[in-house]
Amino acid sequence: MPVRYDGPGRGWVDRAGRARPLGEVTLLPPAEPGKIACVALNYAADGTAAGGRGRPADPASCAVVMKPPSTLVGHGAPVGHPGAAWELRHEAELAVVIGAAAKNVPPERAAEVVAGYTCANDLTGYARRAPEEPTGHPPVWAKHFDGFTPLGPWLATDLDPADLRITCRVNGATRQDGGTRGLITSVHEVVAVVSRHMSLLPGDVILTGTPGGSGPLSVGDQVEVSIAGIGTLRNTIGTVPDRPWTPDETGTSGGTRRPSGRSA
Repeated sequence: MPVRYDGPGRGWVDRAGRARPLGEVTLLPPAEPGKIACVALNYAADGTAAGGRGRPADPASCAVVMKPPSTLVGHGAPVGHPGAAWELRHEAELAVVIGAAAKNVPPERAAEVVAGYTCANDLTGYARRAPEEPTGHPPVWAKHFDGFTPLGPWLATDLDPADLRITCRVNGATRQDGGTRGLITSVHEVVAVVSRHMSLLPGDVILTGTPGGSGPLSVGDQVEVSIAGIGTLRNTIGTVPDRPWTPDETGTSGGTRRPSGRSA
């Protein structure tokens, strides 16, 4: 049944509409964010379980980078490879969807501003170096390409995020196998930190970090991100159509149109 999140009431409210079989619908991303915040390097490099206690919840403790809403796609949607100049890599993550406006929320109350949790693939492109290019400086990477934030398949609204297994499979082979117990900064502390960096609004998304094992993807690969208690997000890597720019009379400048609703 279609629902909407009532921020002030901190709960889900039925919307007009009838239930339909999954085979008759397209699953859209279960969030409509104004911004997507990504917490970097939130798992120990050696894969040990940090238990969410390895770093204090202060604004300088986490590296936070941003992705635009145009990166969103849903479960089953194809994702365009950015091209031969880039190495595309998967990053399986737990995504937090914000349900109420928040600024400087303390970790112990972070759950009050969370609408739910879903699976995310925080896709990242790394620029391939020319053979003659000197080394010794960090690689150029990008998270902003269209389709670089697959999200879904749906939102889990009654879930404890403290100890959830996260896996990523590519063409059926396991690439990542970890869980939120290995986070350096726990999920609720991540929400607190990001809310001190910036104001959070209903629909905003926070990506909490990826376990070790991120690897390259090629055109034709099928990627599955599974999180215990949520389900499996599945997307296939395709090619980006090389279409010339044409004037857009709708006012969207040829960019990705935002759907009028989101699945929950």
